[in-house]
Amino acid sequence: MKHVVIIKSTNPSKFNYCKFGTYKNKRGKLIELIDPNGITTTGYEMFQAVLSLDLNDADDKRIYNFLVDHPLINKGFAIEDLSEKENKQAEVALAKADSVTAAATLSKKEIENLCRLIGLNGDWDDNIRKAKVISYASDNPTRFLNFLNDADAPLKIFIKDALDANIFFKVNGVYKYGTSSIGLTEDQAILWLKDNADIHALLKNQLRGNEVEVVKVDSVKTKTTKVKELTKEKAN
Repeated sequence: MKHVVIIKSTNPSKFNYCKFGTYKNKRGKLIELIDPNGITTTGYEMFQAVLSLDLNDADDKRIYNFLVDHPLINKGFAIEDLSEKENKQAEVALAKADSVTAAATLSKKEIENLCRLIGLNGDWDDNIRKAKVISYASDNPTRFLNFLNDADAPLKIFIKDALDANIFFKVNGVYKYGTSSIGLTEDQAILWLKDNADIHALLKNQLRGNEVEVVKVDSVKTKTTKVKELTKEKAN
C-alpha cells in the first residue's frame, strides 16, 4: 500500500525549476543525496511544481529524507502527507458512523440527559430532540462519544437535578449544600459526592420526592464524620 506525500511549490504558477543542493542540517551535519546505486549526488533537481513520493518505496523515501529538512523547503514549498490526511478523514468518518448509530439507539431519558450535558436546550417534542442529538453526533462525533462514555455523566446529571430542585446552590460560582461549600468547580462537586456516598444516597432519595433533613457537613475536600439516617417517607 502506498504512503503518498507531495512536495509542492507554494506559488506553482511561477515555478520553473529548483535545485536542492547538499546542505547542513540544524546540527551541522552534512546531508547528501545518495542515488539508487549508492553514488553521492550534488542534490535533487525539481522540474515541476508538484513532486509526488511514495514513502513505502525505498528510492522515494531516500529523496524525501533528503528534502524534508532542506532550507529551501521553508522558502517556497509545502509538504502534504496525503495518506495521513486520508487516514484522518477515514477515522472521522468511522467515528461519525459510530456516534450516529449510538445516538439513534438511545432511549428517551438518555436523550434528555445528553441534551442537558451537551447544552442542547429547546422546547422540542421527542422526535425533534432525538433529531437534534443525532445531528450533533454527526457534526461532532468525538465530542458526542466523549459525552456518551463519560463515567461521571450520572453525577453531572444529579448535580443539575439538585440545582434545579434547590438542594444544591451556586453562590458566586461555588457549589453549596446548605451552608457548606462542596466545590469550586463541577469536578470538585463530583468528587465530593463520591467521597460522601452516604449523603449522596440521601439526596437521591430526596429527589425522588421523599423528605430529607439537611445534613451538617464539612466544606469541600473533607468527608462528613457522621451521617444519621434522616429519611422518612412522605405521608400518602
